[in-house]
Amino acid sequence: MSLPMLNGTARLIDAPELRFSAQGTAVVKVRLAFNARKKDDSGQWVDGDSFFIDGKLFGQHAQNLADSLEKGMEVVVSGRLKTERWETREGEKRSGPSLLVDSIGPSLRFATARVEKSGGSGSGKQDAYRAAQAASSREGLEDPWASGVPASGGQAAGAWGGGSGGYSDEPPF
Repeated sequence: MSLPMLNGTARLIDAPELRFSAQGTAVVKVRLAFNARKKDDSGQWVDGDSFFIDGKLFGQHAQNLADSLEKGMEVVVSGRLKTERWETREGEKRSGPSLLVDSIGPSLRFATARVEKSGGSGSGKQDAYRAAQAASSREGLEDPWASGVPASGGQAAGAWGGGSGGYSDEPPF
């Protein structure tokens, strides 16, 4: 038997908490709120029932989330529900639902996002920014589609420019 799945759109109600296990594995806890928003009879948005759950991610996936998402963001999430069990300091046994997140990302319904491939080192936003800067400074130098022909007559010279500043039907390969 497998764990039940949860798929939906939620909001991050806290900043992701990145920690590391004793073995050095990245672990992120993220608090999610799912709710049913709808318009009432007067046309105003009202919040319906809410479901709050802690999501957990591990390894590179955890570091990518911590580097990418922030409190308040609307996210699309998919994961497996499970019951966590723990004992309080007073010795009371407790349990509650949690979500083992398989996939999470920003919802693009009311936002935009810039996607960058992770280097796998978990080095954070600053290294990703430096890598993007380096890539943009090389732009055009390693582009196999660039023709190197300057634009003329108001037309762009592209990869299929044929050298005249216009476009031809002949592909460059």
